[in-house]
Amino acid sequence: MQLDYTFYYVEANIVCIIIFGMMLIREMGSVGRQTKQVIFVNITISHMLYFISDIAWVLILADIIPYTRFAVAAANFMNALLLCAITGLWFVYVEISQGEQYISSFRTRMYTLAAAILDPIVMLALLLIVPGSIVTEDKEMTPLYYILFLSVPAMYICVSAVRSIRRAFRKENYAVRKQYLICAIYPVILTIFGIWQTLWLAAPIFCFGCAIMMLYVYIISLNDQVSIDELTRLNNRTQLKRFVASEALKQNTDRMTHFVLMIDLNKFKQINDQHGHVEGDNALKRTADALKLSCADNPFRTFIARYGGDEFIIIAKTDKEDLIKELCSRIKSTLIRLNDEAGAKYELSACIGYACYNGELDTFQIALAEADEALYKEKAERGASR
Repeated sequence: MQLDYTFYYVEANIVCIIIFGMMLIREMGSVGRQTKQVIFVNITISHMLYFISDIAWVLILADIIPYTRFAVAAANFMNALLLCAITGLWFVYVEISQGEQYISSFRTRMYTLAAAILDPIVMLALLLIVPGSIVTEDKEMTPLYYILFLSVPAMYICVSAVRSIRRAFRKENYAVRKQYLICAIYPVILTIFGIWQTLWLAAPIFCFGCAIMMLYVYIISLNDQVSIDELTRLNNRTQLKRFVASEALKQNTDRMTHFVLMIDLNKFKQINDQHGHVEGDNALKRTADALKLSCADNPFRTFIARYGGDEFIIIAKTDKEDLIKELCSRIKSTLIRLNDEAGAKYELSACIGYACYNGELDTFQIALAEADEALYKEKAERGASR
């Protein structure tokens, strides 16, 4: 291997290590990291260690590090170990990000990572007991090595991609479909980069691909932190303000009637007091699911946000009030159905008020007040309370 190329390859990996290091420092400095952020930190560290291992491997190929059988075996074993860590942790990260409850416990995460843990253990045992099964006397990696190297990462990548795509096209996930598809595509693109580099070792394509894709995922993650309500996975109040402002800007070219819907749960305080705040959180998540399901089948565009506490807002872009009445009815019936299916020991219902506005900022606040007034008028009529 030419010395100029070796140094170029090393420099490229160092640059990517620095990029990942900047993300790591930012995440390590955050207060009260959640499980998803901890997993992201571990993925970042695994990438950095992989780049270091890759640097060692190219230095071995250039004979800067002595090209011995032990060095070849050690470098390739570390690559296999870290690739298992990256893909296994990515699978866990995606499952947590997409709200899968089964992955919330530490024990379940360890079960999920069992293949990523066992694969390098098996490889190490073979290296110690039957080294010729992994690396030959001529310092070449055997077919068995490549099977162990690729099989487990490929399994995590395929399963993660399939599960993300399936979730992306569920009705209730229509609003986050893009994010789910990105999670599905990310490991596939990295696999393509890895294969490309293996076949054409003239550029450090894999490390650049990892850096670009991970930065993109990181930006999306930061955006989620400031715009998505963590509990319900709906837009938060800040994102609502952005949406209303962006709709106002469109009114110069796309004048269309909007409706504001205010949704408020009935007797939510009673649910918290009698069944605990954990069950109260479940009720809020169930409400979010009902809103997403109800809006998924509409012929018009909707924006859903958690306004605060047990209050939610939907902005619907249509000029047909009959469709809004149908949406209100569907939300109420879906909420009751989901609550019954969950076997909750309490009733879960909502009152809804709505008002029309022309998409401009000054009329939005007026419509919001009118929707709020209509909401509490319905509560009074039904004798509902907080």
